[in-house]
Amino acid sequence: MKPNIKMVMILLVAVLLVSGCATRQLKNFKEAAAENNWQEIATAEVDCKDHEACNQLHLLKGDACYRLAKQNTDSVKNYQCAAEQLEQGIHLTTDWANAEAVVGKRAQYFENWCESLRLLRSEQTSTAAATPYNQKLHSCAREFLQAPGDLKPAATFFLHNAELAAIRFQINDTGSCQALKQLQQNESQAAAQAAQSRYADHHRRLLNDIAGIKASIPGCP
Repeated sequence: MKPNIKMVMILLVAVLLVSGCATRQLKNFKEAAAENNWQEIATAEVDCKDHEACNQLHLLKGDACYRLAKQNTDSVKNYQCAAEQLEQGIHLTTDWANAEAVVGKRAQYFENWCESLRLLRSEQTSTAAATPYNQKLHSCAREFLQAPGDLKPAATFFLHNAELAAIRFQINDTGSCQALKQLQQNESQAAAQAAQSRYADHHRRLLNDIAGIKASIPGCP
């Protein structure tokens, strides 16, 4: 059966239009970022999936939302935007060498993705609401740990922070004491490795939190 030439041409035109739109939007995003116009990027709709610019569009929008959240501009809404957009951008990126030349280092996007999830989790008012964010944080941290870069102290902080929260959510389980002891051991090693990094204080506080929760469990040495 011969292909429908008219249909093929329609599909080709549609692909070219989408490609052109993505390229123009990426140019607009870069110009807005150069002017620190984060609101323009954050409020723009990114609607593409397969074009090579899509990953960069999601990363740049996620970055813009994260920056706005850090400035206390609709923090919860913008952390939600950052978490969603950064996850999409990271998972769509297959060539980081190319992407980093345009949008910056992979490790920074991982760090901001994990931090957005951590802060969103803290905004929840129940364990049931916080658990999905904590699960996503754990997944983010595990991916972050496998990514090349010099931010391993950040990745281990987010990983152990998520593990501690998971234990706290089920603190009355019989295995909580043993889980805390193992986490304390792992975090002690991570804190020692992070001692000269900008995450040193984060690790110190996390160790104190682990020790405090462990001490609150009767009979947990």
